[in-house]
Amino acid sequence: MSYMQRLLPGLCIFGGIILALIGAFYTIGLFPTLWASSGRFAINLLGLLILGLVPLGLGLASLWYGKRRLTQDKRAQQTQHDTELTRLILQLAQTRPQGITASDCVAQSTFTMPEVEEALSRLYLDGALDMEVSEQGLLVYKPKPR
Repeated sequence: MSYMQRLLPGLCIFGGIILALIGAFYTIGLFPTLWASSGRFAINLLGLLILGLVPLGLGLASLWYGKRRLTQDKRAQQTQHDTELTRLILQLAQTRPQGITASDCVAQSTFTMPEVEEALSRLYLDGALDMEVSEQGLLVYKPKPR
């Protein structure tokens, strides 16, 4: 995720914290004054709403939006990463009908061994690849015959 993609959610979270704190302090400070002075209830209530509850609500909404946006961006990035890895594995399996190992995939990509092993296992469990154990004890994944 680039710097610019994190900027808006980061600003929303920071601004949301500031607004929520301002709203919370005004709400706490103004609430006891609602009934303190006679005849000014409507003015005090309006002040409580405008200076306290509105900033508090906007701050909490901004926090929620920033957090949600960061979570969505992270999920989209992970999905793209998984898709690229799956595509690489299936392409290698098609070009090598004798089978591929996790080491073959790691040598042909920038992915790590645990990522490749997990993806190979997932593809095997999903039925996209067959698995055999070689004489050397290696797990060899082959494309399913059509």
